[in-house]
Amino acid sequence: MIRRLNETVISRIAAGQIAVSPASVVKEIVENSLDANASAISVFINSPFNFKVVDDGEGIPFKELPVAVERFSTSKIKSVEDLLRLKTYGFRGEALHAISLFSRLTIKSRYHSEDVGGVIVLKGGVVERYEPMPFSGGTTVVVEDLYFNVPVRKKSVSRNEKQKIKSAVEDLALANENVSFRIDNSIYPASSKAERVFRITGKQFEFKEGKFFKLFLKSRFESGSGRVRKVFVNGRPVVSKDISEFMKKHHVEEYILFIELSPSEVDFNVSPLKDRVVFKNVDTLFSGLERMLERSFYFLPQFKTVEGIKEEKHIEYGTLKLIGSDGTVAICDDDNYYYFFDIHLLHERVNYEKILEKLKEKFFEEKELFPVVAFTEPLVADKLRKLGITVKRDGKKYVVPSIPVILSREDVEAVIKGEDPESVASAACKNAVKSGVEFVSRMELEKLISLYLECKEKRVCPHGRPIFYRIKKREILRKLGRL
Repeated sequence: MIRRLNETVISRIAAGQIAVSPASVVKEIVENSLDANASAISVFINSPFNFKVVDDGEGIPFKELPVAVERFSTSKIKSVEDLLRLKTYGFRGEALHAISLFSRLTIKSRYHSEDVGGVIVLKGGVVERYEPMPFSGGTTVVVEDLYFNVPVRKKSVSRNEKQKIKSAVEDLALANENVSFRIDNSIYPASSKAERVFRITGKQFEFKEGKFFKLFLKSRFESGSGRVRKVFVNGRPVVSKDISEFMKKHHVEEYILFIELSPSEVDFNVSPLKDRVVFKNVDTLFSGLERMLERSFYFLPQFKTVEGIKEEKHIEYGTLKLIGSDGTVAICDDDNYYYFFDIHLLHERVNYEKILEKLKEKFFEEKELFPVVAFTEPLVADKLRKLGITVKRDGKKYVVPSIPVILSREDVEAVIKGEDPESVASAACKNAVKSGVEFVSRMELEKLISLYLECKEKRVCPHGRPIFYRIKKREILRKLGRL
C-alpha cells in the first residue's frame, strides 16, 4: 500500500542528505557567515561532534531566529527566477533546520541595526530556549553532540574527520581571501589570492589569468606528494568530472582553478550539498583554458596504445634503416648490425635533449622561488644560466629568485652539488611513449628516429639505461647457415 509520508519523516530524510558529515555541517555554517558579509570568521573544533563558528557578520534579527531554523526558510531567494541571479552560497533554506534535527544547536546573534541580541537553542529540532540577550554583534553558532540521535551515522564518522572539517573551511578561505579566517590555531589574515593559496597549501604555483578564470597550476613536469586539485565556481568549491578530465588530458598534475561566470551560466541546484555544478557553455570555458595552457607548456607528441606487430618497408635514416615495430621495440639495421631499440627510452633521450634546448632558449615561463636559493661559486652560476635559470649577484653571493616552470628547487640544489637536474629527466620519462603503442602515423615513428640520430648522447637514456641492443648481421647469418 502506498502512503504519503508525514512531515516529520520527510524532514528527517531530507536533513540526512544535508548534514551528511561533520565537515558538511561546518561548511554550511561558514557559508552562512560569508553570506552575512562577515570580514572575520573563526572555527573552533573541539571534536567532530562539538564545534563552534564565530563571525562578525550583519547578524540575524531577534524575531527571525525561530524562522532561521525552519525548513525552507531563507533570505537569499524569493522566486524561481532568483536561481538565475544567485550570488550567495545558500539558497535552499534547509541547512540550519537539518543541523538542529541531529544535534543540540545554539545560535547567538545580534542584527547590526538592533540594540539587543538573542539566543535560540534546539535539540533534535525542538526549541529548548528562545530569548533576548546582550550580545556584541555578528553570529555565533555552537553545535554539540552531533548525531546523538543517529548512532549508526555517528559511528561511521571517519577518524580523520577533524582534518576534513579543517580542509572544508580552508577551501572556503581559498575562495574568500578578503576575509580573515581562524581555524583553531591556524590564522589566515585577509590577503591577496596568491598569498592565501601559499599560506594554505604551502606550495608555489604558477599563476595564469583568463577571461573567466584564475588558475594556479603545476604541470606534470613537477614532482611531489599531496597533490592539490581544487575547482571553485563563483567562489563555491565544486566537483567537476569534465574539468578533472580536461586537466589530466593537458598533463596538469596540481591546480587550483577559480571560475567566475554569470549566475545564469551555471546551475548549482544539482544536489543538496551544492557541490556539483552544470555549465551552460562548457566549451567556451575549456577553449579559453586550452589556449592558455598551450602557451604555458611544451607538449610532446601523443600516441595511442595498441597491440600487435607493425612491419613496413626499409626506410633509411643516415646509417640506420627502420625495419618495423611491435609497439615496444623498434628494429633497425645498418651495414653491419641489427638494432633493437627500446622505443620508450629512445623517446626519453629525445625529450631530454629537446627540453634542455628549450631551457637554454628561455622557452618556459618562470615561477618565483620562496625563499630564494643562494650560493657563492661563479662556475655554478654559469651552469645554472645554461639551464635558463635566472641568477643575480647579491654582494658576495649569487641568488636564484626564479626558475623555469619545468624545474624545481631541488634541481637548483642538485646543480649546486654538481649533479644533474632530476626534473628534466623525470619530465622526459613521463612524456615518453609507453610500451605497447602504435604511432598515430608512420611519420611519427620516422620523426622520432630522425630526432634520435641528432642527439648528442645516443647510448643511454637520461637515467643511464641502455637504449638499444645490437647484434652483428654476420652472427645471425652464421646461425642460419648462410655463412
